Amino acid sequence: MPSARAPRHSALHSALHSALRNPHFVFMRHSALRNPHFAFTMSRLTIAAPADFSLESTVVSHGWYVMPPFRWDAERGVLHRIESFEGVGAIEISIRFDSGKLVVESKRNIAPLREELRTRIRRMLQLDLQLGEFHALCGKRKSHRAVVEAKFGRLLCGSTLFEDAVKIVATTNTVWAQTVRMVTLLVEACGEPSASGGRAFPIPAQVAAFGESELRERCRMGYRAPYVRALAEGIVSGELDLAEIANGALSTEELFKSYRRLPGIGPYGSAHLLAMDGRHDRIAVDTEFRAHVRRRHLRGAEASDNEMLALYERWGRWKYMGYWSELWFDLRRKVESGGTKRK
Repeated sequence: MPSARAPRHSALHSALHSALRNPHFVFMRHSALRNPHFAFTMSRLTIAAPADFSLESTVVSHGWYVMPPFRWDAERGVLHRIESFEGVGAIEISIRFDSGKLVVESKRNIAPLREELRTRIRRMLQLDLQLGEFHALCGKRKSHRAVVEAKFGRLLCGSTLFEDAVKIVATTNTVWAQTVRMVTLLVEACGEPSASGGRAFPIPAQVAAFGESELRERCRMGYRAPYVRALAEGIVSGELDLAEIANGALSTEELFKSYRRLPGIGPYGSAHLLAMDGRHDRIAVDTEFRAHVRRRHLRGAEASDNEMLALYERWGRWKYMGYWSELWFDLRRKVESGGTKRK
């Protein structure tokens, strides 16, 4: 099955731009509100975080945080999420940052789930990504020192590759509000319910059990429905081995090609999955990239794609994040100065 049609703008850009314009967007200063103490009855897990980690910078790095099963409490700096575990069901967890570590809490007993939960959270927050080299490059440029100060450079991910792939497919050829609606309807229709009322992101078997027409009509997925169902069915049948497809031993080019085996994932989707895997040495050229380069680097002048890409060669294997951080902080400054109208 071919990939879904490429979006006019990149998936991550659409998510970022609309999320920053969201009225609930708050970028907390590091000296902002202290988190309140939670009830002593909460089951708790702590995870050491890298010294260059910022929870808020990671969460608001792009628009995933406004889609279920995430819920971001910006005022308290707490990320809420529903996660489903085999034999346990769906549980709500909260994640906050305190004194150099992540504190994960739930009203349910998470002690038996500690190792699995650690693995999922490390993926969600890219805790294994080393940013020292990227921040060193930023530190050499006055225009990028805010990136280092904000400890920016990690992208919020789903707890599984399946979740990220489905969400990326949902961004193609549509407006951001419709993407959020599709994902919300999918979670409500297929996700396992928790005691708190929220639902987890559905596992492949739950999506595969839905008919294509149900995905198309009930979840408003339109032409994306057969891709999402084929992705889920391929994983359930074993035809698509996600561990093999996302093999970290592959080179970036090999991994780029490997991700394209996923139904609905074309060059744009594959490039974004690379970034969410911590691989930033490839930039997906789209209309937004061209507009950004002309605006920021060329004073409105025209240039070929290769000439534009050459401007980011100095970033080495951090090309995409070099570009993404420029775009993110430019948009953030517009939002904070009132230059971008909020909806």
